[in-house]
Amino acid sequence: MEQVAIISLVDPSVDHARMLHAFEYIFDLKDNGIQAQLFLDGASVKIVDFVYNNPSDIIKPLYDRAIKDRLLEEACNFCASAFKVKEKIVGSNIKLSPENHHISVARLIKEGYRIITL
Repeated sequence: MEQVAIISLVDPSVDHARMLHAFEYIFDLKDNGIQAQLFLDGASVKIVDFVYNNPSDIIKPLYDRAIKDRLLEEACNFCASAFKVKEKIVGSNIKLSPENHHISVARLIKEGYRIITL
């Protein structure tokens, strides 16, 4: 089975459309029989705080569905600490990368993922 890793780097409050598309893409892939996971790196780790502070935003139900369907695979531990959202990510049950490390693109490629970055 094909595997696709979508790595989002954007701040959801600054580049809302790109963050929205990251969610749209994982659902499109999943709905068409392709295993897809969303990885949060850079400012994208702020999505947990963003949906909490903007519960009526169009991204909120997409985020909730991604959590429910376990499509939000991993968040960058280093960036979560830098942007001060680590505790919120831990509370959301999104796995964190190893302490003080970013998402390992090499590991994803070795595991057979195609990589898409947004």
